[in-house]
Amino acid sequence: METSDVSPAPWPERGSMAFPRPRKPSPDRTAPTRTDSPRPAPTRTAPTCRTVPTRRTVSLHRAAPRRKVTAAAVLLAVLAPVAAGCAREGTGSGPVTILANWFPQAELGGYFHAAEQKPGEGSKERPIKVLPGGPGIQTIPQVAAGKAVFGVATGADDLLVARREGLPIVAVFAPFRANITCLTAHAESGVKGFADLDGRRVAKVQSRPWWEYLKRHYKLDRVQEINYTGSLAAFKKDKGLVQQCYVTSEPFYLKRDGVPVTTLSISDQGGYAAYSNVLFTTEETIKRDPDLVRSVVARVARGWSAFSADPATGKQAILAANKDTDPGVVDFAAQVMRSGRWVSSPPGSMSEAQWLRIRDQVAEAGLVPRSTDVKGAFTTQFLPTK
Repeated sequence: METSDVSPAPWPERGSMAFPRPRKPSPDRTAPTRTDSPRPAPTRTAPTCRTVPTRRTVSLHRAAPRRKVTAAAVLLAVLAPVAAGCAREGTGSGPVTILANWFPQAELGGYFHAAEQKPGEGSKERPIKVLPGGPGIQTIPQVAAGKAVFGVATGADDLLVARREGLPIVAVFAPFRANITCLTAHAESGVKGFADLDGRRVAKVQSRPWWEYLKRHYKLDRVQEINYTGSLAAFKKDKGLVQQCYVTSEPFYLKRDGVPVTTLSISDQGGYAAYSNVLFTTEETIKRDPDLVRSVVARVARGWSAFSADPATGKQAILAANKDTDPGVVDFAAQVMRSGRWVSSPPGSMSEAQWLRIRDQVAEAGLVPRSTDVKGAFTTQFLPTK
């Protein structure tokens, strides 16, 4: 896996504390946008809620069972006063921020729909603001450091690894009960299953637990890993390349462009159990303002129910925030969601049994111990009861 413990950037790929300006996707991009709006570069002044400079990077996907103090734990101790200050700001009257894990797109539709539902006059509820992300943003360390009140984790597996590294984050809502990540290969490539990936080139995001699990489970010892750029341009030209994608996005673009492919779902064919696009916050926020968490989760649940039934409101917000998105892909994603295969029912629901399965698979990947207690990693106490 292509990870690095030391990098010139404040965080590893997909995670800059400085909110770097995300690169615009190529016009060939099939699922145009996934995480955060531009933010100023860090200064060298004392840390505030807007700037948390550090030269130490943290890999959230390498378990270190023999280390008594992990790099993330050290970083957390440094950032704790900053996070506490920002958490206090989170109890104010301004918008409640949700930091998304990618640019605005259909896979975040329920969150954008929730943000469009403004509190009524006289309501004590605070408006929700979705901060879009991008390839340079890691939501977990951002939220742990107080840069946003809530965040969207690409997978529940990422939360387990982060907690192993000492970051006190908790899942509160899981819109997708099955993992929507997949790998796509050209139909003529001969790829029929995950075992066929051995010896091939695979473009995927760095530091993903699901990939480590697949490599070990299917004994993919000769795979050449290539960094995922978020564009389908190289894939369309290279018949031998395999690339990660979402079942709700890239298949639409590839079919639109006349590219026949074989798609392998890491959930269906791979058996990987992790929830997708999980809403999380910190233990501190839950302790300090449980009513806020309950309010946000209730509105997000309504947002996801409404988006699955009729994506019009969320679609309008997504297209306004991300002008590179093809309107058709939002409709395609909503149709996939309406199939009932992917969306949690009731909205956001999670179970200890599935979290234990996730734990066991992440442990098989060598990223957490099999003895890891999952009970602190999620809570269902804020989910709507009806």
